[in-house]
Amino acid sequence: MARYCNTTCQKQAWSGHKRECKCLRSFLPRHPTDSVRLAGRLIFALLSPTKSISNELYTLEEHESHLNSMSEQKKQGLSQLASILELYVQQEDSNLTQEMTSALPPSCQDPLSLIAKVG
Repeated sequence: MARYCNTTCQKQAWSGHKRECKCLRSFLPRHPTDSVRLAGRLIFALLSPTKSISNELYTLEEHESHLNSMSEQKKQGLSQLASILELYVQQEDSNLTQEMTSALPPSCQDPLSLIAKVG
């Protein structure tokens, strides 16, 4: 469920929300973590044509994952989140993995790298 200030805002947000909504409904009764939902939103935003690009925001490429300095235990936890992310976005489109590879920056193309940057 999403809440909006009015119907105009709701209608404007629908194109971005409908992909996530489909994933959430298909994923029930499970609930993905905030990190998985955020990574999913980033994927969907990158796969959708953008209306405007802000110079004030950092790109995914500019974020560091710190995977090399993480303990094995933390990497295992992130690997589990990455697996959940793959299942989550596949609820929207089973061919999304190929789309992700072409749309995401090279440093974010595998789900573990993406989760490490947003998690």
